Amino acid sequence: MIRSLYSASSGMVAQSLKQDIIANNIANAQTPGFKRSRVVSESFSDVMNRENVSFPEMDRPAYPDSPLNPTLVQAKDNIDFSQGSIQMTGKPEDLAISGKGYFSIDTGKGVRYTRAGDFRLDKDRYLCTQAGEKVLGEKGPIKVPDAQWQIDEDGSVVSAGQTIDKIKITGGDAKTTRILQGSIEGSNVSIVREMVGMITNMRAYEANQKVIVASDETLGKAVSEVGKVA
Repeated sequence: MIRSLYSASSGMVAQSLKQDIIANNIANAQTPGFKRSRVVSESFSDVMNRENVSFPEMDRPAYPDSPLNPTLVQAKDNIDFSQGSIQMTGKPEDLAISGKGYFSIDTGKGVRYTRAGDFRLDKDRYLCTQAGEKVLGEKGPIKVPDAQWQIDEDGSVVSAGQTIDKIKITGGDAKTTRILQGSIEGSNVSIVREMVGMITNMRAYEANQKVIVASDETLGKAVSEVGKVA
């Protein structure tokens, strides 16, 4: 009986985490380059088996509800790295990655990586993020000349027929990764899918609540009625 409380409560914790992640996905549905998160659940015993943790018989407590096969659920965040839709903007500073890889960004506190390509030019004509962090090329931060310029699909920054620099793509595949100028990659979030997931998740949470209520009522009767002499 106590085990049912443990199982239902761990399920509610997992559903709460999933609800938060779904809400975050919906909130970022219009964020360029955003990758949706999802919750992966597994039983406590599976986690222990993967980590090669054993429970010797002598170390198990004598309590009757000590689970030999634990049913508690562990949930963890997992990111869906699938490609988002490519949206044309016509702005030369906007860049989208088709395929694998990330733009390399100099944050001033180290290099960070992003798929969000809604860039701009700062006052010194450096290509940078909306927060002002510079986009890195193979020679360092990319500075665009006043003359007409373009970025080829291989990332080369070209002006007057000369290659100035090349966009640094980390984790990409030279054969399949392309950079599309005048476009951005949208998020890979489907609002319909997330809303359906949210409703399903709420139903699962409510089901676990009912298990806890039923277990509590049964325990109450056991305490108050079992053993009474008619």
